[in-house]
Amino acid sequence: MTRLGIVTGMQFEAEIIRAELAKAGAPDTIAVACAGPSYSAARRTAARLLDEGSEALLSFGIAGALHESVKSGTLLIAGQVINWNGSVDADTAWLERIRLALGKPSFPTEVGNLAHSDPPAVSPADKRALHRQTKALGVDMESFGVGEIARDRGVPFLTLRAVADGATRMLPLSALEATNADGSVSAARVLSTLALHPWELGDMVRLGLQTGAARRTLRNLALLGTSRQFFL
Repeated sequence: MTRLGIVTGMQFEAEIIRAELAKAGAPDTIAVACAGPSYSAARRTAARLLDEGSEALLSFGIAGALHESVKSGTLLIAGQVINWNGSVDADTAWLERIRLALGKPSFPTEVGNLAHSDPPAVSPADKRALHRQTKALGVDMESFGVGEIARDRGVPFLTLRAVADGATRMLPLSALEATNADGSVSAARVLSTLALHPWELGDMVRLGLQTGAARRTLRNLALLGTSRQFFL
Protein backbone atom coordinates (compact mmCIF):
# COMPACT_ATOMS: atom_id res chain seq x y z
CA MET A 1 0.00 0.00 0.00
CA THR A 2 1.26 3.48 -0.85
CA ARG A 3 2.66 5.38 2.11
CA LEU A 4 1.21 8.89 2.20
CA GLY A 5 2.83 12.04 3.53
CA ILE A 6 0.40 14.77 4.66
CA VAL A 7 1.74 18.31 5.05
CA THR A 8 -0.14 21.00 6.98
CA GLY A 9 0.74 24.61 7.69
CA MET A 10 -0.96 24.90 11.09
CA GLN A 11 -0.76 22.59 14.07
CA PHE A 12 -4.53 22.41 14.52
CA GLU A 13 -4.82 21.07 10.95
CA ALA A 14 -2.37 18.27 11.74
CA GLU A 15 -4.17 17.53 15.02
CA ILE A 16 -7.51 17.14 13.22
CA ILE A 17 -6.30 14.49 10.82
CA ARG A 18 -4.14 12.70 13.39
CA ALA A 19 -7.15 12.40 15.70
CA GLU A 20 -9.33 10.82 13.00
CA LEU A 21 -6.55 8.44 11.94
CA ALA A 22 -6.09 7.36 15.56
CA LYS A 23 -9.82 6.81 16.10
CA ALA A 24 -10.03 4.76 12.92
CA GLY A 25 -7.03 2.64 13.91
CA ALA A 26 -5.43 3.50 10.59
CA PRO A 27 -2.37 1.43 9.67
CA ASP A 28 1.08 2.99 9.79
CA THR A 29 0.97 4.05 6.15
CA ILE A 30 0.20 7.75 6.67
CA ALA A 31 2.69 10.27 8.07
CA VAL A 32 1.40 13.70 9.13
CA ALA A 33 3.77 16.67 9.53
CA CYS A 34 3.09 20.32 10.34
CA ALA A 35 5.51 22.49 8.39
CA GLY A 36 4.41 25.88 9.66
CA PRO A 37 2.83 28.54 7.45
CA SER A 38 5.41 29.18 4.74
CA TYR A 39 6.42 28.03 1.27
CA SER A 40 10.01 27.17 2.18
CA ALA A 41 9.00 25.23 5.30
CA ALA A 42 6.43 23.28 3.28
CA ARG A 43 9.09 22.33 0.72
CA ARG A 44 11.49 21.15 3.42
CA THR A 45 8.81 19.15 5.19
CA ALA A 46 7.56 17.53 1.99
CA ALA A 47 11.10 16.54 1.01
CA ARG A 48 11.71 15.07 4.48
CA LEU A 49 8.54 12.96 4.30
CA LEU A 50 9.64 11.54 0.95
CA ASP A 51 13.12 10.85 2.31
CA GLU A 52 11.47 8.96 5.18
CA GLY A 53 9.51 6.71 2.82
CA SER A 54 6.36 8.51 1.71
CA GLU A 55 5.36 7.81 -1.89
CA ALA A 56 2.63 10.45 -2.35
CA LEU A 57 2.05 13.93 -0.91
CA LEU A 58 -1.16 15.60 0.26
CA SER A 59 -1.42 19.27 1.27
CA PHE A 60 -4.19 19.48 3.89
CA GLY A 61 -5.61 22.44 5.79
CA ILE A 62 -7.38 25.75 5.40
CA ALA A 63 -7.28 28.37 2.66
CA GLY A 64 -8.62 31.82 1.93
CA ALA A 65 -11.29 32.43 -0.69
CA LEU A 66 -10.49 34.48 -3.80
CA HIS A 67 -14.04 34.79 -5.11
CA GLU A 68 -17.19 35.88 -3.32
CA SER A 69 -19.07 32.77 -4.45
CA VAL A 70 -16.77 30.53 -2.39
CA LYS A 71 -18.10 30.48 1.16
CA SER A 72 -16.41 29.59 4.43
CA GLY A 73 -16.47 25.84 5.06
CA THR A 74 -16.24 24.94 1.36
CA LEU A 75 -13.80 22.17 0.52
CA LEU A 76 -11.52 23.06 -2.39
CA ILE A 77 -10.05 20.15 -4.32
CA ALA A 78 -7.35 21.79 -6.40
CA GLY A 79 -6.65 20.65 -9.93
CA GLN A 80 -3.69 23.03 -10.08
CA VAL A 81 -1.73 25.18 -7.65
CA ILE A 82 -0.52 28.38 -9.31
CA ASN A 83 2.12 30.95 -8.38
CA TRP A 84 3.53 33.95 -10.22
CA ASN A 85 5.77 31.96 -12.55
CA GLY A 86 4.27 28.52 -12.92
CA SER A 87 1.86 25.85 -11.73
CA VAL A 88 1.80 22.34 -10.31
CA ASP A 89 -0.84 19.82 -11.39
CA ALA A 90 -2.67 17.49 -9.05
CA ASP A 91 -2.72 13.77 -9.75
CA THR A 92 -5.87 13.46 -11.84
CA ALA A 93 -6.64 9.83 -10.98
CA TRP A 94 -6.32 10.53 -7.25
CA LEU A 95 -8.49 13.64 -7.55
CA GLU A 96 -11.23 11.76 -9.35
CA ARG A 97 -11.09 8.89 -6.85
CA ILE A 98 -11.66 11.32 -4.00
CA ARG A 99 -14.51 13.07 -5.82
CA LEU A 100 -16.28 9.76 -6.33
CA ALA A 101 -15.63 8.55 -2.79
CA LEU A 102 -16.94 11.79 -1.25
CA GLY A 103 -20.31 11.36 -2.93
CA LYS A 104 -22.57 14.11 -1.58
CA PRO A 105 -20.95 15.18 1.68
CA SER A 106 -22.49 17.46 4.30
CA PHE A 107 -20.14 20.30 3.32
CA PRO A 108 -19.97 22.21 0.00
CA THR A 109 -17.23 21.09 -2.36
CA GLU A 110 -15.60 22.82 -5.32
CA VAL A 111 -12.98 21.60 -7.77
CA GLY A 112 -10.89 24.51 -8.96
CA ASN A 113 -7.42 25.98 -8.94
CA LEU A 114 -5.62 27.20 -5.84
CA ALA A 115 -3.25 30.19 -5.85
CA HIS A 116 -0.02 30.48 -3.90
CA SER A 117 0.82 33.53 -1.80
CA ASP A 118 3.65 33.88 0.70
CA PRO A 119 3.36 36.30 2.48
CA PRO A 120 -0.39 35.73 2.80
CA ALA A 121 -3.04 37.54 0.78
CA VAL A 122 -4.29 39.87 3.53
CA SER A 123 -6.71 42.37 2.01
CA PRO A 124 -9.72 42.04 -0.30
CA ALA A 125 -7.67 43.94 -2.89
CA ASP A 126 -4.88 41.35 -2.65
CA LYS A 127 -7.41 38.57 -3.14
CA ARG A 128 -9.09 40.25 -6.11
CA ALA A 129 -5.72 40.75 -7.78
CA LEU A 130 -4.79 37.09 -7.28
CA HIS A 131 -8.12 35.95 -8.68
CA ARG A 132 -7.71 38.14 -11.77
CA GLN A 133 -4.20 36.81 -12.31
CA THR A 134 -4.84 33.11 -11.70
CA LYS A 135 -8.63 32.54 -11.91
CA ALA A 136 -8.14 30.44 -8.76
CA LEU A 137 -10.91 29.98 -6.23
CA GLY A 138 -8.69 29.95 -3.14
CA VAL A 139 -5.22 30.73 -1.83
CA ASP A 140 -2.78 29.25 0.65
CA MET A 141 0.90 29.46 1.54
CA GLU A 142 2.07 25.84 1.57
CA SER A 143 0.54 23.80 -1.26
CA PHE A 144 2.76 25.08 -4.06
CA GLY A 145 5.91 24.12 -2.17
CA VAL A 146 4.55 20.63 -1.48
CA GLY A 147 3.52 20.28 -5.12
CA GLU A 148 6.94 21.36 -6.40
CA ILE A 149 8.67 18.66 -4.37
CA ALA A 150 6.15 16.04 -5.54
CA ARG A 151 6.66 17.07 -9.16
CA ASP A 152 10.45 17.07 -8.86
CA ARG A 153 10.45 13.61 -7.23
CA GLY A 154 7.82 12.17 -9.57
CA VAL A 155 5.24 11.23 -6.92
CA PRO A 156 1.45 11.86 -6.84
CA PHE A 157 0.29 15.15 -5.33
CA LEU A 158 -3.08 16.50 -4.23
CA THR A 159 -4.38 19.46 -2.25
CA LEU A 160 -7.49 19.43 -0.02
CA ARG A 161 -8.20 22.82 1.54
CA ALA A 162 -11.22 24.11 3.48
CA VAL A 163 -12.02 27.79 3.07
CA ALA A 164 -11.80 29.99 6.16
CA ASP A 165 -11.56 33.74 5.44
CA GLY A 166 -13.87 35.02 2.70
CA ALA A 167 -12.77 36.95 -0.36
CA THR A 168 -14.15 40.24 0.96
CA ARG A 169 -12.59 39.93 4.43
CA MET A 170 -9.36 41.50 5.67
CA LEU A 171 -7.05 39.21 7.63
CA PRO A 172 -6.57 41.06 10.94
CA LEU A 173 -3.06 41.90 12.09
CA SER A 174 -3.99 40.32 15.43
CA ALA A 175 -4.34 36.94 13.71
CA LEU A 176 -1.19 37.30 11.63
CA GLU A 177 0.96 38.39 14.58
CA ALA A 178 -0.30 35.50 16.71
CA THR A 179 0.79 32.77 14.27
CA ASN A 180 4.14 31.21 15.13
CA ALA A 181 6.64 29.79 12.64
CA ASP A 182 5.88 26.26 13.82
CA GLY A 183 2.16 26.61 13.02
CA SER A 184 1.00 27.16 16.59
CA VAL A 185 -1.03 30.17 17.72
CA SER A 186 -0.20 32.39 20.68
CA ALA A 187 -3.39 33.43 22.48
CA ALA A 188 -1.38 35.90 24.56
CA ARG A 189 -0.14 37.61 21.40
CA VAL A 190 -3.70 37.82 20.07
CA LEU A 191 -4.76 39.69 23.20
CA SER A 192 -1.74 41.99 23.25
CA THR A 193 -2.15 42.92 19.58
CA LEU A 194 -5.88 43.46 20.05
CA ALA A 195 -5.10 45.79 22.96
CA LEU A 196 -3.15 47.96 20.51
CA HIS A 197 -5.69 47.51 17.67
CA PRO A 198 -9.09 47.24 19.40
CA TRP A 199 -10.93 48.07 16.17
CA GLU A 200 -9.93 44.60 14.90
CA LEU A 201 -12.13 42.83 17.45
CA GLY A 202 -15.07 42.47 15.06
CA ASP A 203 -12.81 41.14 12.31
CA MET A 204 -11.28 38.64 14.74
CA VAL A 205 -14.71 37.39 15.79
CA ARG A 206 -15.76 36.93 12.15
CA LEU A 207 -12.47 35.19 11.34
CA GLY A 208 -13.03 32.87 14.29
CA LEU A 209 -16.46 31.91 12.98
CA GLN A 210 -15.13 31.38 9.46
CA THR A 211 -12.22 29.29 10.70
CA GLY A 212 -14.66 27.28 12.79
CA ALA A 213 -16.57 26.40 9.63
CA ALA A 214 -13.33 25.37 7.93
CA ARG A 215 -12.34 23.24 10.93
CA ARG A 216 -15.67 21.39 10.81
CA THR A 217 -15.18 20.64 7.13
CA LEU A 218 -11.64 19.37 7.73
CA ARG A 219 -12.85 17.17 10.57
CA ASN A 220 -15.67 15.71 8.46
CA LEU A 221 -13.30 15.24 5.52
CA ALA A 222 -10.76 13.46 7.71
CA LEU A 223 -13.51 11.19 9.06
CA LEU A 224 -14.69 10.32 5.55
CA GLY A 225 -11.16 9.88 4.26
CA THR A 226 -10.19 7.40 6.93
CA SER A 227 -13.43 5.41 6.77
CA ARG A 228 -13.56 5.27 2.96
CA GLN A 229 -9.78 5.04 2.55
CA PHE A 230 -9.54 7.61 -0.22
CA PHE A 231 -6.47 9.34 1.20
CA LEU A 232 -4.41 6.50 -0.25
